[in-house]
Amino acid sequence: MSEGEDEKGSFLNFSSPESSLKLGAKKLTFFKGKKMKTKHQHICITVFSLIALASTIAYADNIYVSCFPSGTIEKFDSNGNRSTFASGLNGPSGLAFDSSGNLYAANYWNGIIEKFDSSGKRYTFVSDLNTPQALAFDCKGNLYVSMYSSGTIEKIDSSGKGSIWASGLVQPIGLAFNNSGNLYVATYYGGTIEKFDSSGNRSTFAHGLNKPVGLAFDSSGYLYATESGSGTIKKFDASGNGTLFASGLSGPTFIATRVPKRGTLLLLGLGIGTLLLLGLGGLALRKRRA
Repeated sequence: MSEGEDEKGSFLNFSSPESSLKLGAKKLTFFKGKKMKTKHQHICITVFSLIALASTIAYADNIYVSCFPSGTIEKFDSNGNRSTFASGLNGPSGLAFDSSGNLYAANYWNGIIEKFDSSGKRYTFVSDLNTPQALAFDCKGNLYVSMYSSGTIEKIDSSGKGSIWASGLVQPIGLAFNNSGNLYVATYYGGTIEKFDSSGNRSTFAHGLNKPVGLAFDSSGYLYATESGSGTIKKFDASGNGTLFASGLSGPTFIATRVPKRGTLLLLGLGIGTLLLLGLGGLALRKRRA
């Protein structure tokens, strides 16, 4: 496909090792590594722009986005149609689905995690947390929560009973499990990605990052990390060797990957009214009213 832009969509050619797309005053650049197979992965990225977005999660071909300033969770269907899924949240940040399809949302300011069932009915799952940020489930259904101010990770079982699982972190935010059950944690001001095995033993997986926030693994085991300070995304192999995956982003925050039906990458920047979709042939930019 060739580059171009109109109201229906713009497309970015991924046949070359480096491709870029202009989005207003911003130029987004994506780097295609030799082992990168875009048709096998689905990546969702949230971007701080005119309004702050906190997290995106894909479930059943829908995208759910927490909007921190407005206190809402927005829902996008597979065609990009937007609706408000929930409102009245207090600084919504991390989102995560459990294996039953229930959506969990962290409220940063009041320390509550809310649970929404498949019909949208809302419950308070746990309260009295200290500035909860990201959420992640392990294979046993335990929910892990990064606590930004206290520098801790809370582990919460399915009944809502929690305990401190890790401490001494420097503003932890992003969380991601790999297929072996190891938990990876991005420390915002620490500039590191910390790795915890299933027993809680800690090691530094990567360092020298510029305000890392979001973490996600693809189906091949590569870890992607957003750097909000530099507007980039780094890609890491299992040994912690990092390469530049994308640049030119405006404060990228949380990121999520999955194996899709149609091989799609979504880049959300609701503050500037955009939705970017990466399909098998390239990147499509669709402009929508915020």
